[in-house]
Amino acid sequence: MRVLLVEDDRDFAESVALNLAEAGYALLGPATSGVDAFRVLEHQRPDVALVDVYLEGQLDGLFVGTQLAERGVPVVYLSGRFERVLREGREHAAAMLAKPVDAHDLVATLQRVLATA
Repeated sequence: MRVLLVEDDRDFAESVALNLAEAGYALLGPATSGVDAFRVLEHQRPDVALVDVYLEGQLDGLFVGTQLAERGVPVVYLSGRFERVLREGREHAAAMLAKPVDAHDLVATLQRVLATA
């Protein structure tokens, strides 16, 4: 399964990438911005996306997540604060994971989301 990781914190992205690799997932990215995420999408389609809600740059995580969901890609939002997702993006969220993410919770959530996609 291909997982698109959209995360601007390089240390956190590296940790998540390692957890995904250990669980047997293929990583697309990590994309460090919304623009980077759409560049990845030009060449590959993910089975699921992990998207940081608060990305730096012009395109925030909610915009990226909404666009992915509208293209049929399940979106798991990552954040330390979910107020904005609950107000503006809940209908596009397949799941939400609080940072820092436990490796077991990450894999379990991806399995659940992919099983229902």
